[in-house]
Amino acid sequence: MRHAVKKIRFAADRSVTFGNFMDKLAETYGDKTCFILDRPLRYSFMPGERHSFKQWREYTDRAANVLANDLGIQKGDRVVVDMSNRMEIPFTCFALMKIGAVAVPLNFMLTGKEIAYIASDAGAKLMITDRPAFEFQIREQSAVPCIEKWAVMEKAEGLPGEFVELAPLIEAAPSTFPAQDKDPEDVVGIFYTSGTTGFPKGAMMTSKSLLTAQRITAALVPATANDVGLMALPLAHLFGFGLTLISLSGGLTGMFIRSFDPDRILSGIQDSKATIFVGVPAMYSMLLEAGLDSYDLSSVRIWGSSADAMPDEIAIEFRKRGRLKAGPLEFDSIFIDAYGMVELSSMTCMKMPLPGVTFPPKCVGFPVPPIRVRILDEDGRKVKTGEVGELAVKGPCVMKGYWAKPEETAAQMVNGWFRTGDMAKKDRIGRVYFADRKKDVVKSGGYSVFSVEVEQEILEHPDVMEVAIVGIPHPTKKEAPVAICVLEEGAVATSDDIHEWCRDNIARYKSPRAVIVISSEEMPRTPTLKILKRELRDRYKDLFQ
Repeated sequence: MRHAVKKIRFAADRSVTFGNFMDKLAETYGDKTCFILDRPLRYSFMPGERHSFKQWREYTDRAANVLANDLGIQKGDRVVVDMSNRMEIPFTCFALMKIGAVAVPLNFMLTGKEIAYIASDAGAKLMITDRPAFEFQIREQSAVPCIEKWAVMEKAEGLPGEFVELAPLIEAAPSTFPAQDKDPEDVVGIFYTSGTTGFPKGAMMTSKSLLTAQRITAALVPATANDVGLMALPLAHLFGFGLTLISLSGGLTGMFIRSFDPDRILSGIQDSKATIFVGVPAMYSMLLEAGLDSYDLSSVRIWGSSADAMPDEIAIEFRKRGRLKAGPLEFDSIFIDAYGMVELSSMTCMKMPLPGVTFPPKCVGFPVPPIRVRILDEDGRKVKTGEVGELAVKGPCVMKGYWAKPEETAAQMVNGWFRTGDMAKKDRIGRVYFADRKKDVVKSGGYSVFSVEVEQEILEHPDVMEVAIVGIPHPTKKEAPVAICVLEEGAVATSDDIHEWCRDNIARYKSPRAVIVISSEEMPRTPTLKILKRELRDRYKDLFQ
């Protein structure tokens, strides 16, 4: 009960900004274990794999001293944080935010060309990196010509060019940096979109947009001081970054694994008796493929997902593996599904078990208070309850705008409402149902074919592990839906077999006109494993020519 009061008070504290975020967390949760890492840190003030809220506050303050005093970073400076997936990413960003700089975290799976574009677009002059990221992505400092100063987390020996080595400076820095009085509307971070529908754009985030919904979510989720959560998400992506904020705000203990491996995750849950696991739908598909029955997952009380549509049948499989205990009673574990996107600080709607409320297929839940949603037609007018239109969102989670792109901002931010580009509907009690990405709706022969709906149906085929429906130019129908499928391991179904099954089981107007079977490695993905449908559309654009 005491822990629940703490997280509710933290959620209600409107004075929290990134100028005092870590200070208030350390005051609230103190010596409680904050994160357990899969690889040890080597700082004298926080050695090993297990560290408290107070220790991470000290890391943040030491880093802030180094950034401000040794590297001369000032308020408003944009700084690229591009490292391999490690827990220092969010806390280095917190240090930048505390001194008033703007953090630009980049995913370690980006190419050197993409990094150069983003760094230039953000107007960054300093890059903080580490050896694996530099050697794998960048290779030469000249590949990112706008960067004037380079800092590397560990030793720079053997790396081409001049680097400031951060670890010894952090080790020697003062252990405290005073809490700062910050405007919650100041831009603290620029998070770049994954580019699923075009070139990446930088979403400007403030303390208000990054912290409000996350702190409220932390208070709403039925997690206790004894829960241990496990995740293997990219921390530079807003889903992983936002989940870190939720875990911190809720005073949880998190186990962090740098890279996703199904067997390692499943054995990690079994061995550590983890009670919470959060991943993206593609991760759940791979865990299912690895074989759940070989592991004891009964310790899991809460499963969580976001970043893409979660097939209902997969969520059911995981729910029945975990257990939720209430005194002498035992129930299936619960599944919490969140809807969001980069521009919405990854958090808008949440589907969490509520007394007397059910969530039908394709429902993404209710908006997280105080977020509001509307469903609009092409002219920006509200549609009738139950009709499909474009989802618009208003509230503290919404970005301030796109960095240096006023026209794109104006096109999507209308009277304070952000037009998401997602097609959805809302029922009479306020539940929101995701239909499709606006650009993924296939216009075929006068019909609107919602790709997510057809994908859910094709996943009922026993041999299909993953599927993407894309619209391909067609000489008579304008577009035709095509199914790109990845088969379950050992499955022998052919494209013709699945195509025939689709014709027998799916309405003809939305049944795919062609089925293509590819390997999992051939499926293009974002850093959060979301399928890049624009690449599939380009790859198969001549299929009907």
